Amino acid sequence: MSVPSVLYLHGGPGLGPVFELARYPDATHVHWWRQPLAKPCAARPFLDLQASALEELRRLAAERGAPVTLAASSFGAHLAVHLARHAPELIARIVLLAPTFDPEQAALRLARRAFRVHTDHPCAGQLAIALAAYEDDPGRPRFWDVFGALSLLPDVTSLYFGPNGGEAAARSFAELIEQPGAFDGPTSVATSDDFSAIDRRPVVSAFSGPVTVLFGAHDPMIDAQQDQAVWSVIFPQAEFFKVETGHFPLLELTLEECGIGAP
Repeated sequence: MSVPSVLYLHGGPGLGPVFELARYPDATHVHWWRQPLAKPCAARPFLDLQASALEELRRLAAERGAPVTLAASSFGAHLAVHLARHAPELIARIVLLAPTFDPEQAALRLARRAFRVHTDHPCAGQLAIALAAYEDDPGRPRFWDVFGALSLLPDVTSLYFGPNGGEAAARSFAELIEQPGAFDGPTSVATSDDFSAIDRRPVVSAFSGPVTVLFGAHDPMIDAQQDQAVWSVIFPQAEFFKVETGHFPLLELTLEECGIGAP
């Protein structure tokens, strides 16, 4: 079997690549890397994740004997930025799929969208109170209050997906996320809290090769115009495209349409 030519950096943090593996079981040219869980009491879990990603890139590129394509979804884009900064020579090109530059604000956009959709739900009031408290006192404690209130509403994960072919993807996502290994809450909290503490100002990347960025036209988490301006600072050479999906283009389109089809 040939060595994969694509290193996939899934979103989260705390998610596993179970959704992509279920959709593309025969895509052996993609290394669907399962990111390690945060170690209990780890001092800097996001920095640990960055180090693991860099080690995985070096291992795959060495095994392949050539640079590889990075494909990164959502929060995984921040791992791609790290790899591009520290090992640009090991990367052939980069594909960013609905990259979230500010995950906290992205999640808050989703919460506001969920409130609008479920205004009449009995728990909608709790979400409204949590959102208002965050506006008065932004920070991680209030953010997690919003996240907790959001979890009380029904079918929130369906909001990730677009109206064109997204229903099947949303149903599959809702089923798969209940499987063991699909999502690890402690890793999500620890890693995202650690990420929120780092300097996130955009800096021009050392990687000068091709970069493609896909934004979903129906993504409830991303302001494409605002985020494009930020990603353009990091990757001035990037080409941007809007596709008819929600937040997970790879779960609604084909590998070819996402730019990582088999060579």
